[in-house]
Amino acid sequence: MKNGNTIIESIGDYLPPTVVSSKEVLEGCVNEPRFPLERITGIKERRMAGEKEFALDLAKKAIRACLDRSKYTAKDIDVVICCNISHYDAPDKYSFEPSSAIKLHKEFGFDNALVFDISNACAGVFTGIYLADAYLKSDAAERVMVVSGEYITHLTKTAQKEIVDFKDPRMACLTLGDSGVALILERSGREDVGFHAMEMLTLGDHSGLCIAKATDFTHGGAIMLTESARLADVAVKEGSKQLVRMITENPDKEVDVLLTHQTSKLSIQAGYREVNRILDKQKFSSENTINNLAERGNTSSTSHIIAIMDNIRKGNFQPGQNILFSVNASGVTLGASLYTFDDLPKRLLNGNGHMNGNGHLTDASLNGNGQRAEANSPRRVVIDAIGTIPAGVEVRKSTFDLTDYVAEQCLAGSKLSGDDVDLLIFSGVYRDEFICEPAIAALIAGNIKMRSDNYRNSTNSFALDVMNGALGFLNSIDAGCSAINSGKVQNALILTAEIENNKETLPDQLLGIEETASGVLLRKAQEGEQGFSDIVFEKYTEGIDKWIVSSTWMEGTGTTVIQPELDEKAEDVFIDCIVQTLEKYENIKQLLNDGKITKIIPQQISESFILRLSQAMGLPKDLFVDVTKDRKDLFTSSIAYGMQQLKEEGQGNPGDIALIIGVGSGVQVGCALYHF
Repeated sequence: MKNGNTIIESIGDYLPPTVVSSKEVLEGCVNEPRFPLERITGIKERRMAGEKEFALDLAKKAIRACLDRSKYTAKDIDVVICCNISHYDAPDKYSFEPSSAIKLHKEFGFDNALVFDISNACAGVFTGIYLADAYLKSDAAERVMVVSGEYITHLTKTAQKEIVDFKDPRMACLTLGDSGVALILERSGREDVGFHAMEMLTLGDHSGLCIAKATDFTHGGAIMLTESARLADVAVKEGSKQLVRMITENPDKEVDVLLTHQTSKLSIQAGYREVNRILDKQKFSSENTINNLAERGNTSSTSHIIAIMDNIRKGNFQPGQNILFSVNASGVTLGASLYTFDDLPKRLLNGNGHMNGNGHLTDASLNGNGQRAEANSPRRVVIDAIGTIPAGVEVRKSTFDLTDYVAEQCLAGSKLSGDDVDLLIFSGVYRDEFICEPAIAALIAGNIKMRSDNYRNSTNSFALDVMNGALGFLNSIDAGCSAINSGKVQNALILTAEIENNKETLPDQLLGIEETASGVLLRKAQEGEQGFSDIVFEKYTEGIDKWIVSSTWMEGTGTTVIQPELDEKAEDVFIDCIVQTLEKYENIKQLLNDGKITKIIPQQISESFILRLSQAMGLPKDLFVDVTKDRKDLFTSSIAYGMQQLKEEGQGNPGDIALIIGVGSGVQVGCALYHF
């Protein structure tokens, strides 16, 4: 494993061409609020997409720029993590499946990469960096791309129709701007550059201060409701403690520049003044704190990287400079990172890429035949507890009632409390009120009291969402294993829940998934324990159109509804792709041929699906765990229900091996071995 810190090898950024001033935004409000938006926020203008470009388009253009500036090609990337909040990829459509990451693979050919989406409000990109650092430090990857395409000014357009006055909780929607960023991260082999320290923290008690969801108005659309003053107060007070701790614990790294999340000039000023107050000295001021708001606005998850690129173009960054990142987002999610530049600023200006007169890159073409290194080491991570909803137990079909129930089961089974959880990942796709911000995991963290009362001297209290269709739960397990193996955390609580969003509005257009929840508690293996190994993923995008789900708004009522486009041959494609995947991995194939795999836990779509899969694999049906009786498609809960069945039947004895098989939209297949 390569030693040294994680570094940024390349950055790509993209800004849509349309410029809209704060004056124009206010004039576009039906009830124009008497509010000095530009003076209070410092935002003069912002870029807006949404006519010909949407979230996925912004991400694509950032990736092209990133690869053009990099020494690597798409085939050299081992993991792609897509981090944007908004998946508004076409007019009046919000995409749920397939994931943005698999669509980006289809565009660029990330042939050797694991790809999935995450969601964590404005902390999305730094959440991606956190996971990238875990994959790199656990030796599960050599190069990771983190990407975000934020088309969020559709929230502005909704707010313009609804805002009543300057006290309206929708006012923050008027500060937003659109952009795309992409980064390639790798291990440096050096300890004098890169990320020296990185901490992410979720304060779930405050997760209700900013909620983005479907509007209740008849015009439809999405809206963000923010208690701005309270949110800023928590972020400033608790985030400043985090920054001070990072400064004092790294006395040999004199901070040259402070870069906070770009929300408003008042919040930026309040942040550095609070740090100065705690330190009892004038450490930061407007001279060494970046304020990038005037021409960009709040670009959400991309704001730090957009600010870096703007300042690199101005010649403000040099090799050897130390930059302190401050992250804050709804949730409340806070982060702090200390980074030393290598020659990145010079490389981006004078390296492989060629900037035109406007400071942007010409289109790049992909080339090369980079191959992923064999980096997957055995996972020394075990399932400590499982949570499911037993037959006959009535729980209200709500995302949070369901997850609260299974979280309690997991914690009771592991003899832990919410206060002991280091990492919480939620992998459900379909949720109450179409909430897209904050992370559902952050709201759950507040419910289970996951160290959420205030900032503590601990790096381990972080919540995020993973979204990758039915495969998201296995992606979350994989991410949890990497976080544990990297030493970032000791345990990870993986939760999921699904509801049928159309059951009240369009009951004849349902997805056919079971409304349930499940969870597993992962922990570091102790001496003599086995656990996960050989977690592998494959992609078959020739079937990407077999399972498509988006949402839109019913004309006249504004009601948000799911629009499923499910090919009747989807299950046949899933089975064929599973068989192809198993043929690629000699270790798994050999264990199957030798009869050493004692049980197979497949995707729990239906009894007929499992029967046909067993026939395609040439194995007896009774080798397969089937918990579909009296249930619909268990979707993201397939793994937990399958493992729970083994436990209840007294199977899974020492020496037994279970093969987990997941499959979902994309088409993507995931397999894992679990050693009892």
